[in-house]
Amino acid sequence: MHNFVLLCAFKIERLFAMWKKRFLFSMAVALTGVFAMNAEVEWLEKSYNFGTFKEADGPVTGVVRLVNKGPEATFISRVRPSCGCTGATYTDKMIQPGDTATVSFTYNPIGRPGKFDKSVKVYIGKDNDLTVVRILGTVIGSESTLESVFPVEAGPLRVETAMLAAGEIKRGTPRHLFLNAYNQSGDTIVPKWKGSSPAMTVDLRPLAIPPGDIATFSFYLETEKEALNGPVEYPVEIVADGNNPEAGQLRVDVSAIIVPDTRKMSVEEIDNGPRAYLIPEFVDFGEVEKGKLLDFRFVILNDGKSTMTVDRVYSRNELVSITHVPKKIKAGKKGIVKGKLNPSGLADGAFRINVEVMTNDALHPVRTARLVGSCN
Repeated sequence: MHNFVLLCAFKIERLFAMWKKRFLFSMAVALTGVFAMNAEVEWLEKSYNFGTFKEADGPVTGVVRLVNKGPEATFISRVRPSCGCTGATYTDKMIQPGDTATVSFTYNPIGRPGKFDKSVKVYIGKDNDLTVVRILGTVIGSESTLESVFPVEAGPLRVETAMLAAGEIKRGTPRHLFLNAYNQSGDTIVPKWKGSSPAMTVDLRPLAIPPGDIATFSFYLETEKEALNGPVEYPVEIVADGNNPEAGQLRVDVSAIIVPDTRKMSVEEIDNGPRAYLIPEFVDFGEVEKGKLLDFRFVILNDGKSTMTVDRVYSRNELVSITHVPKKIKAGKKGIVKGKLNPSGLADGAFRINVEVMTNDALHPVRTARLVGSCN
């Protein structure tokens, strides 16, 4: 009980001391504000460069200074870093004429490899005059962080992923995708690349990546330059360093699903267009064995008022091959799709494989037939 009373008394004493310090500082600010309407300070530094350092070294701290050049005392009212990765402290007492004050800041590099450029906002005096202090540097990532953030490696170059999916895009609409890359070597590298389609443009900024720095690949897909509807894939071969082709290389696959854009069609155009239906929607093989190829077929019915164009019939499953596709189907007529299924790659048990049919039906540009059964 005696110890508890002593502990309470100690805490009360500390709280009173903190309150007294803040009260006296606030009174000094209030009294000084009568005279010091505008702060007159000279910054000895307005930026701080940490240079290049290792993530494993942990948080790093820098300091900038300012001198009160005015005739009256002033003060730093508050400091605001631009992000949670940076903490800051500052001189918390009145700055007399001719005195120097400091603002110190600590940057946490954990999980943040590459170059950084942050800001710390410093407010001074009664009028909160703002000065922005810039802090920058480059973090050499630890192995564990690089494996997590940039898991795909090709010699000196590491990237976030080797597969970029743009998802569904309406024809005529462009799409931009981005991929960050990291130079884990001690030398500047200049990556080179080669695409496979005029529909895909690739760029890199900066073109040369300094040691420990990050650059960004941009992939620009112009869908109007792509002849196919449906799923498309654009492999991009990247050489890690064009000055040293043997350093390493990797392949990035950019994929998308291009669908017709019917947003500009009138109600009358849609009403007078084709209508696609698949018969049957489920092609049931029943019990199948893995020894031989299986033939299948289904019908595309055009139940609309104008001729249907079949753009594409495909399956994303490599066990399916399409052998026959009707190109045009008149209103009220049918066309037959034929294909083969190779069951040798199927897992035991029930299976369900989609076959997509793309037409100029404005309401249902994509119809799906499903191959189902059970494999022994």
